Amino acid sequence: MTNPPAIRFGENAVDGVPVTVVRRRARRIIVTVRPGGIVVLTIPTWRATLAEGAAFLVSSWEWVLRTRERVLAQPVPAEREFTPMEIAGLQTLVGELHALWSARLGEFGVQWKLRRMKTRWGVCNYVRRRVTYAVMLAGQSRECVEYVVVHELTHLKVHGHGPRFQALMDARLPDWRERRRRLKA
Repeated sequence: MTNPPAIRFGENAVDGVPVTVVRRRARRIIVTVRPGGIVVLTIPTWRATLAEGAAFLVSSWEWVLRTRERVLAQPVPAEREFTPMEIAGLQTLVGELHALWSARLGEFGVQWKLRRMKTRWGVCNYVRRRVTYAVMLAGQSRECVEYVVVHELTHLKVHGHGPRFQALMDARLPDWRERRRRLKA
């Protein structure tokens, strides 16, 4: 593909490939390929136009086709359902670790909850001082859950994942990189 396609927000078909175009808060134009082979083009709310998004899609098209082919060749993993007992066990574990690390780090009044999330282990809203943990942590070891708790509580001090964040994580949980590797495996 050499010329930018005529696209609009929402569902599109570009050269027979389903492309969903969305506008949201983002720093740059992003192209991703989701399970099932759906291509998602994200255009930043304030920084880019639809035409710029289409031009970016053209420049990334070879990558999109290669990645989509690889994604379609992989079986789509079935989402695991956790029993109420597993979720209750996770709730107890997260409550214990969250309270322990909040006290250690001097972060009082931080609320937390569990929620089903597909792509993240946890999310920290540092403005509201609220942390949300993924239910899929129920299948993980105590050390991996502890890593996620410390990671999210560290975001109360440093919002990104840069050198300052990594230095704080090194001070708080020296083996955090190994725990993260196990969690991703």
